[in-house]
Amino acid sequence: MENKRISDFSGNGSSLLFSFPLYTKIKIDTSIETKTDSEILGYDEEDVPDILHHIHFVENKDIRFLKKTVSESHNFFYFCPFCNKELPIIYKGHEQKENYKDSKLTTYSYMYSMTNEFEDYEDSAIKESAKRFMELVEQIFGEDRIFQMNLECTSKHKHKMYVVFHLTDDNYLIKTGQYPSIYDFDNSLKEYKKILKDKNISKELANATILITHNMAVGAFLYLRRIFEKLIFEKFELAKIDNKIDEKTFREAKTKEKVIMLHKIGYVPSFLAEITTFLYDILSKGVHELSEQECKLYYDTLRDAILLILEEKVELERKEKLKKETKTELNKIHTKLSD
Repeated sequence: MENKRISDFSGNGSSLLFSFPLYTKIKIDTSIETKTDSEILGYDEEDVPDILHHIHFVENKDIRFLKKTVSESHNFFYFCPFCNKELPIIYKGHEQKENYKDSKLTTYSYMYSMTNEFEDYEDSAIKESAKRFMELVEQIFGEDRIFQMNLECTSKHKHKMYVVFHLTDDNYLIKTGQYPSIYDFDNSLKEYKKILKDKNISKELANATILITHNMAVGAFLYLRRIFEKLIFEKFELAKIDNKIDEKTFREAKTKEKVIMLHKIGYVPSFLAEITTFLYDILSKGVHELSEQECKLYYDTLRDAILLILEEKVELERKEKLKKETKTELNKIHTKLSD
């Protein structure tokens, strides 16, 4: 998997700060970009326009996003682990030299066709971009090439938080630390912790989250697969109690066949039955064959699949509970009206 570029976080800067794994390289491309436009200066006697073409040399999107991230103030609506709720979390920004706020480096203009002068402008733009970038690094990251973003929530307590970045000599950005931890900022498991009867599933979801934030994606895959297997055997135990399934046949079947058997008798969510033909295979391949980078690339999608299964499980349990409660109340009403 190729390293993410820092501009990939454009529009989602909160994920870079709060949930992106530690010690993962983020590429900062320092090449320049060009933008073109034209203007009509006038018309000749035959009404043909005289057009002046402009080629603007500008800092590329990585540099622009880096400057915006560290220099401008930000207001992220995110989960505050201290307040235990979502609310604005602010970053006040870092002062930047006024003359470097504009991303434009230089402009080459021509009327009819480009000349060798274009290369001179291009070389000048490359040198200017390199100079600006080095000054930005010195100003923001300093001699140690380390920068700490200090944040605080907007509650009356103004809880303090921070994220630490290191910029390598070959211009990769690495998040080397943060407080609170990535796990603390992850609020996605909160609802499952409350409603899942099997607390081991909640723990294994948490363990998967911890491992992926420390770049141990293969281990995270293992926990997702364990959750998958637990969900299957949990449903099997219910079916066995209800005398709806043959234990010997079930235990001898492959995992895919187990799910199909349980689905036919109404014991597994429909989404699980739809994706079981490949979900378990992907999880197993991740544990036994895929690299850490490949597992990291696929992890979010696999985790979402597991969460969807859990959501269906919770919804089925909620409906069953509502059915029993409603039936009980109807019986009470029937008994009362029959007296």
